[in-house]
Amino acid sequence: MGKRALFGALYAAVLIGLLGFTPFGTVLLMVFTILLLNEGAKLLRIDPKPIRLLAVLCMLFLAKVDFGTAQELVLTSVGLSILLAFGALRAAEPASEMRKTLFLVAYIWLPMTLVIQQSWKFPELILFIFVMIWASDTFAYLAGRSFGKRPFAPKLSPKKTIEGFVGGIVGTLLTCGILNHYWEVVPDTVALAMALATSIAAPFGDLIASALKREADVKDSGVFLPGHGGALDRLDSFLTAAPLSVLIYSYLI
Repeated sequence: MGKRALFGALYAAVLIGLLGFTPFGTVLLMVFTILLLNEGAKLLRIDPKPIRLLAVLCMLFLAKVDFGTAQELVLTSVGLSILLAFGALRAAEPASEMRKTLFLVAYIWLPMTLVIQQSWKFPELILFIFVMIWASDTFAYLAGRSFGKRPFAPKLSPKKTIEGFVGGIVGTLLTCGILNHYWEVVPDTVALAMALATSIAAPFGDLIASALKREADVKDSGVFLPGHGGALDRLDSFLTAAPLSVLIYSYLI
């Protein structure tokens, strides 16, 4: 438990330091994207090498154009999908391979590049989202442990409860309201909308990752952080909550 807490604290400190005080937070998110694609490919039992290589090339292109606009995100996503689908034609089960690679593009590549694009312009916003996700996880755990009785998704995550889900929403809204009052990252109404979206979407990200790991019959998605498993184990909630929050910010500002 001590080892897990130590590395969890180091992980949080690195995120806060890079996103809050340096211009290198975007680079960290780029690395996370490649790690996530690698782990996702292994969970789906497809060769991770092509998607790793193509993703790196697409990422370098995006960096070259300062991560561009929605046009560049769509261009790289479509290009990546076509190239991966073409590569799957020689697989033993081409249709199944194509579905898996297209899932990875939709589940990991597009959400992460959307977040990276925003981090390039406004890294503090991404840090703010991370804090809201941590608040959601913490308050959901505390409420579930104290009041949890009704299972939320018993087959995928027996310990998650409806009471914990509600506690996560309430706790995130309170944390966001207090934090944004002093930090002033975004207008209060936008912050609360993002907090609500984050607290609802985050648990579903965890459940999606749980479904993938259950089907692959593994406990952890990989080895990324001692005591915490793989990158997907740490960023499962981020994959669903962060892009939704970024979109809400983009539309409301």
